[in-house]
Amino acid sequence: MSRSSKSSLALKASALLLVVWVALSASLSIVPLPIRIDLTEGSVYTLSPGVRAMLASLDEPVRLELFFTAEGSRDLPQIRNHALRVQEFLESLVASSNGKVDLKVVDPQPFSEAEDIAKAAGIAPITADGAGRTLMLGLLVSGATDQRECLPYLNPQEEAFLEYDVSRAIISVSRAQRAKVALVTGLPMDSSFDPRSQRMTPPWQVMAQLRNLFDVEVVPPSAEKLPDQFDALVVAHPKGLAEPLLRAIDAYALAGGRMLVFLDPFCESDSAPMGPGGFGSGGTPSDFGTLPSSWGIAWKANEVVADRTYAQRVRARSDTGLATVDFVAWLNLNKEAINRDDPAFGVLQTLILMSAGSLDRTEGSKLEMVPLVRSSADSMLIDGSKLGPFADPSALLRDFKADGAQRVIAARFTGVVRSAFPPAAAAAADGSAAAPAPVEGTAPASIVVVADADMLRDETWIQEERLGNLSLGWRSFADNGSLLLNTVEQLSGNQALLGLRARGSSQRPFDVVRSLKREAEQRFRSREDELQKRITETQQRITSMQQQKTPDQMLLLTPEQQAQLEGLQQEVIDARKELRQVQFSLREDVEALGHRLMLLNVLAWPAVVAVAAVFLGIRRRGRSARAAA
Repeated sequence: MSRSSKSSLALKASALLLVVWVALSASLSIVPLPIRIDLTEGSVYTLSPGVRAMLASLDEPVRLELFFTAEGSRDLPQIRNHALRVQEFLESLVASSNGKVDLKVVDPQPFSEAEDIAKAAGIAPITADGAGRTLMLGLLVSGATDQRECLPYLNPQEEAFLEYDVSRAIISVSRAQRAKVALVTGLPMDSSFDPRSQRMTPPWQVMAQLRNLFDVEVVPPSAEKLPDQFDALVVAHPKGLAEPLLRAIDAYALAGGRMLVFLDPFCESDSAPMGPGGFGSGGTPSDFGTLPSSWGIAWKANEVVADRTYAQRVRARSDTGLATVDFVAWLNLNKEAINRDDPAFGVLQTLILMSAGSLDRTEGSKLEMVPLVRSSADSMLIDGSKLGPFADPSALLRDFKADGAQRVIAARFTGVVRSAFPPAAAAAADGSAAAPAPVEGTAPASIVVVADADMLRDETWIQEERLGNLSLGWRSFADNGSLLLNTVEQLSGNQALLGLRARGSSQRPFDVVRSLKREAEQRFRSREDELQKRITETQQRITSMQQQKTPDQMLLLTPEQQAQLEGLQQEVIDARKELRQVQFSLREDVEALGHRLMLLNVLAWPAVVAVAAVFLGIRRRGRSARAAA
């Protein structure tokens, strides 16, 4: 075959490959292949095994309706990319559900019927700009029995919890009935009769919201058993529990129970009775018997975490009257103190705690502990006797000495527990009593422990808005209630929810650029602080010299003061030049990085491919020459 024929054949083959490639790409855009390979960091496009098990367990079909305003997000790439990510994830659910899950994507145009349907379902319109343009990005999940769950806005900042939120909604609508929760508490959370006012007191808001979402059965402390059937157990500040009830709770844990427990070292919501002097202690510790230590959970009554970083600002009496001080025993925790990888806790922003304790595992514990809420390293443990109605926040702050340790305030414990009630000793052959072997659980338990019960009080997280005698509703200023509801939902839901953790995000930030900016800002701030310090020192020197002058010389500058002022002005000029140079260096570093990446993409990689092609061509020609010879 001549060289021209070979060239013609090569061109035809190349053209045919191009046509096949275009046709294949067009076909895959319409009918995708069933095979997918996820090479992303964290496998963000791969469903978790627990979610696949949840989909396989669905008995009734579930319908997903994704409402996304495409036109309203035309110039918002972050929103558009996140919406595409959400749609791809939902399509993965549909593909893995064996026909049990159906998806419909709706574009709710302004003033359209679709927009009215979305608003009626609870989808929240988000303001896109200052001109009043709005968009929607929400999900409506419907079950076969007309049960609905709405995710009003799928926030791109919470993409890591997308899998958990959607799975929770699917499980919720697929239930034939609401989950049942058993509640054991020593606190007046429920509605009760107040003999002083001769009226019924309203329930705490956590109780009211718990009843809105679940069937709640309150178990009194004197009960001898737990309900026959329930999905999760909540224990809030246990105190004075009968031994049969403690045994029932222990047996529930041995069988792989799911519990949310609030243990408080100094519960200010449960004041001790008046003593001989007429005063109460102002707080009591929880009493859960030997259950926590036997299971492998360590906590100490009367030991309260004091934290200077997260201390609440309160008005308290001091030697000079009322003053605003840091009360180190009351904590106002932000998202830095919360485990962002846990679905139930990761969405929380603020928690307000009062005299919280610390948690750990006992020696030899077989439980796995995952911290959910931590104190800062600027913390210490104080005795609960220093608190109460006569606590002195100023004295606590004055005596505060941090030990550099972070305390675990809330944690998730999973694994097989040991019973707190061993069987009766068996008689040995010689008539002596043999030591009974500890009873091990038959299934792994899931126990979430929060070392504070005061956080459930209305005053710590929510307040009622009123206009005279008219109630305008409730406004929450902390996420204490969400902690309870999220955790109970997770514990009472499908087993898949217990194993889910926050997934990776598909967003890939420019970490190197951020690092460059952070270093430049650090140099900028340190130099700015140094300059401000020098300015302050110079002003103090000038003021000191001014005070040494006589009254008739106050308006005149001495040669020494004039020199100080001129030196100060020159220092300000020089420092500003240096600050501008820092900012310029930042732009230079970022631009140099961009140039290197551009050269790498435009020149380096094509050059590597060209060299490889030349090498292969030379090698192939050598083989052809040897074959011809």
